[in-house]
Amino acid sequence: MARRIRWQLVIALLSILLVAGLLGRVALRSAAIASPLAGGVYREAVVGTPRQPIPLLNDPLSDPVGRDLIALLFDGLVRIGADGLIEPALAASYEVDASGTIYLFHLRRDVSWHDGTPFTADDVVFTLRALQVAGQPGEPALAAIWQDVLVDRLDDYTVRATLTAPYAPFLSVARVPIAPAHLLAGLPPDQWASGPFGASLVGTGPFKLAELREDRAVLTANERYFGGRPYIQRFELRFFASPEAALGALTRDEVSAYSGRVGEQRTIGELPGSLRQARIPLDEYAILSFNLRRPLLSEQPLRRALAHGLNKDGLIERALDGAAVPLDTPILPGWWAYSPAVRWHAPDPATAARILSELGYVPGPDGTRRRDGRALAFELLVDGDPKRRAAADEIARQWGDLGVRVRVSELDGPTLQARLRAHDFDLALHSWTRLGPDPDPFALWHSSRAATGLNYAGLADAQIDDLLLNARRESEIAARSADYAAFQQRWIELTPSITLYQPLYRFVASATLGGSGLDDPESALSALLIGREDRYRDVTRWFLESYREIQGDLR
Repeated sequence: MARRIRWQLVIALLSILLVAGLLGRVALRSAAIASPLAGGVYREAVVGTPRQPIPLLNDPLSDPVGRDLIALLFDGLVRIGADGLIEPALAASYEVDASGTIYLFHLRRDVSWHDGTPFTADDVVFTLRALQVAGQPGEPALAAIWQDVLVDRLDDYTVRATLTAPYAPFLSVARVPIAPAHLLAGLPPDQWASGPFGASLVGTGPFKLAELREDRAVLTANERYFGGRPYIQRFELRFFASPEAALGALTRDEVSAYSGRVGEQRTIGELPGSLRQARIPLDEYAILSFNLRRPLLSEQPLRRALAHGLNKDGLIERALDGAAVPLDTPILPGWWAYSPAVRWHAPDPATAARILSELGYVPGPDGTRRRDGRALAFELLVDGDPKRRAAADEIARQWGDLGVRVRVSELDGPTLQARLRAHDFDLALHSWTRLGPDPDPFALWHSSRAATGLNYAGLADAQIDDLLLNARRESEIAARSADYAAFQQRWIELTPSITLYQPLYRFVASATLGGSGLDDPESALSALLIGREDRYRDVTRWFLESYREIQGDLR
């Protein structure tokens, strides 16, 4: 009997110790966080190869991998901060005068190029003046903005930019990657890639180029980086010919991560526990433009009926396999100017049918609505992009159910652009890409751009004009936000077009990768990518190696 009691006491004691150990482990996990350690090799699979990874010359639309390298190797005067707002980078600070036309950039004094040469105002002036004279800049719209800016060197660490008129988004275009004057001065930009610089890509960025081959780029941490040495020691971009090949490398653990547009790769399916993914909207969108110059489409009630008759969620599901998110206005969620209180016309076929009937459009024998004997029919132009073509067909199907006949005409890209510029269309489905961190939609919707600019719809509204002009002149974000909130409300009232959807970018990475913020719903980065290279916004904080550090009170 005594032996049995002793064994029961031993078992009870062991049970208590086991439970206490488990509870202690849970407490430690709850109170401990992963603290980054320097080191590790990060390998990312990307589709394609860099064609022109040269600042000023890179076209991010045709050479996105080249832009990825530029983001890792070079810096601008300013950058996009963790909160999505512009913050200093190579400029330690900046000032704007009361007129809103003079910007003083006070440069950092602790920056050196990857080859050890000090960074100075000479590099900034050289780069920006080269952008103004480049025969074939990678981003012509960006070069056009800088064309009339007077750039002066005041001393070794001060640069002045003088504008011809106030332009509140100016800081967002001051993100131009700065190139090294000591390596490129005297060479025309079209010779930069063919010289030694094209092989070395000497920048000031968080990583330095160690090797560039046909199948990969190898970078190493910049020990002297002014923003703090990156935790990751070796950063590799592996180049693959197809999404399938890149995904295969990920599943075989040959790379740490893979990224690409959702829908451009096969379905990944359920991820193993060793991987995690983020799906983030890009700073671009597809839009269905109405030509308000057409008599029928000049009627706002008809446009509103068509808006009620289109279910964007259904379009995204059926035509895009869920590879996008719906969009209400030209102001993107994730921008500081986005107004969540503003809502697009709810999809409601019954309301759409009622408005059409009130306008005198009644179904004929073939189901097509007619007024005064004339069929309610339109031609919808679209380019050859498979997703946009599928979206156009779905629009035609949904509106066909309402009795609106839509004929989809597929054109090549240049022809579609020519028809848009000539205002030779009824409806057109196209997209706006790389809109940047500033929400300014002046070029797309101000009436001054309706005749020869990008206001393809031909919108001309005095209230919208005033709001967009004021928002360009205001320097305070609060005032600009108020203008853009009113713009969004008025834009929906007028319904000059239908913003359809934003594409999504997928980033799949090993669960050991920390610090990216891409899969953190509280991070501004998870709400909007400003170009795919923006996934590297916080790359200096990425880490692969860490230790558990106890924080807080374990009581």
